[in-house]
Amino acid sequence: MALRIAVCCGGGFSSSALAKRMQKEAERKGLTDRGNFRYVPFMDLEGVQDEFDIALLCPHLQYKAVEVADRFRIPLYIIPPRLYGMMPAEDLLEDAEDAHVIWEQTHTNLVAFPDDPPALSIKRTRSHRREAAHISALGSSE
Repeated sequence: MALRIAVCCGGGFSSSALAKRMQKEAERKGLTDRGNFRYVPFMDLEGVQDEFDIALLCPHLQYKAVEVADRFRIPLYIIPPRLYGMMPAEDLLEDAEDAHVIWEQTHTNLVAFPDDPPALSIKRTRSHRREAAHISALGSSE
């Protein structure tokens, strides 16, 4: 089943463009069987959360999201700043899939990968899955 992914920010300027770009790229690369992206203003997300499986939030929403996280029945994941707007759809989809798995195990918001630093300090430039594989490959080549 394809994940229904909300891409959220406050004003919608960059995140609406990001959601459109991610959806077009997902369609072009044949990824829509894994996930679909749609923009939703964060202030509207609570009322429409049942339409989504996960919400990916712009980095600047972290502090607001912490304040209201207990109101959500879906996982909230902060997009790391260095990835926002630059990450390919497949990488963002992988983070959404993996964050959703963590949510299913913990039902704790905000969802974060256990070995990641706080969201606003993340330096990786690819999905967590790809970063972990890269680090593992480096370790095994020594």
